[in-house]
Amino acid sequence: MQTSQVHTVFAWPRIAALLIALAGALAAAGQPMRDLVEAALDQKVTQRIEISERPIRAALAELEQRTGLRFALHEKALEWMPAGDETRIALVIQDVSVREALRRIFDGLGLTLRVENDRVLVEPSRMLDRLGRRLTVQEVQVLQSLAAKPWSELKADEVEVEFRLPKDTQPHVTFEKAMREGPPAAALSRLEEVTQRLGWLWVVHGRTLVIYSPADDVQQRLDRPLDLTYRGVPLDEVLVDLGRQIGVTVHFEPGALGRVAARDRRVDLVQRQITARQALELLMGRTGLAYDVVGDGLVVGAGQAVEQPVGRIVAVLRIPVGEDGVTIDFLIRDTELPPEFRQLYQQKLPQVIELLRKQVGQ
Repeated sequence: MQTSQVHTVFAWPRIAALLIALAGALAAAGQPMRDLVEAALDQKVTQRIEISERPIRAALAELEQRTGLRFALHEKALEWMPAGDETRIALVIQDVSVREALRRIFDGLGLTLRVENDRVLVEPSRMLDRLGRRLTVQEVQVLQSLAAKPWSELKADEVEVEFRLPKDTQPHVTFEKAMREGPPAAALSRLEEVTQRLGWLWVVHGRTLVIYSPADDVQQRLDRPLDLTYRGVPLDEVLVDLGRQIGVTVHFEPGALGRVAARDRRVDLVQRQITARQALELLMGRTGLAYDVVGDGLVVGAGQAVEQPVGRIVAVLRIPVGEDGVTIDFLIRDTELPPEFRQLYQQKLPQVIELLRKQVGQ
């Protein structure tokens, strides 16, 4: 059987590189390892390093051998690349710092560098984390253009801008003015600085820059699918962990958790490919709590269900709508079940939980 592989190749400017004598830097007595790595990254070097086109992981492995630096890849750093593990780069580094050379490379892939102890972590940028999926080749081309040119030099066929903000605030006027102010800079760095200052966020979709609010970002993150396994975990820990997995901070109203019945303060929840929103709805239905999107996070507090119980959610009915895999989920509460089904639910629930535990343990 023949197999084929698809390789995506990105041609980078012949920028810079160097051989770092990291061992010499380590001789600095008492200096924290992180500081030594930061200094090594910022050291300007002149000895040429050339690494021929190869997958990112292999290219970094060779760069490790030739510089003494150690690299680590975030799990999403390759998963969200256009060709996954097979996304390829070629390096020619000379006459700049290693940090600057790698920044020019990774800006165009939506990746960023961060030093942690003795390693340089390659991880998704804030934009790529917000996007939450694999980049397309077209989107990489847009990022490369943003990283290489100032905003004023970008052509209309290279990038468009879509504002998902109140039109009466004239965001396009504010944005264009802010992007053209100040000294010349790469559009990518100016874009991040301007949107952060204005309290906006941005992602790339195709060749369009979508600019939107932090609250909309939270709403989009809530629809990310997750695999969840909680067995006897305290409710507050589950809610905080859900937020962590989608990159959202969860806050609690004072006294809210204290109103939850003792039996519901520990969570048994095993689900595959359930969205964070669906998981929250299940938890809110069981506990009588409610959540709201506030700013860039979630606030969990006492819901109406505390005073006017509407029943606990006991099932999710998933109905396909079309042939493209799209489904609609209906939450079923115990108060909506006929008496005979409610009795069946109570009889079968222990068996279902035991079956799930066995499957998870396999």
